[in-house]
Amino acid sequence: MSATQVGMAGTGDANAPRGRTRWGVVTAILSLPALAVGAFLLMMAVRVLVS
Repeated sequence: MSATQVGMAGTGDANAPRGRTRWGVVTAILSLPALAVGAFLLMMAVRVLVS
């Protein structure tokens, strides 16, 4: 038996152990739309206040 372990196909270089949540990916999925909506609301507020 060899000491190396063969990973599953398509896993890449996963930092989290198998079965664990990758919180960076979850944070990106949730925060990017929130940032986009926040930027849109800020632009609308600036437009209303300036004009």
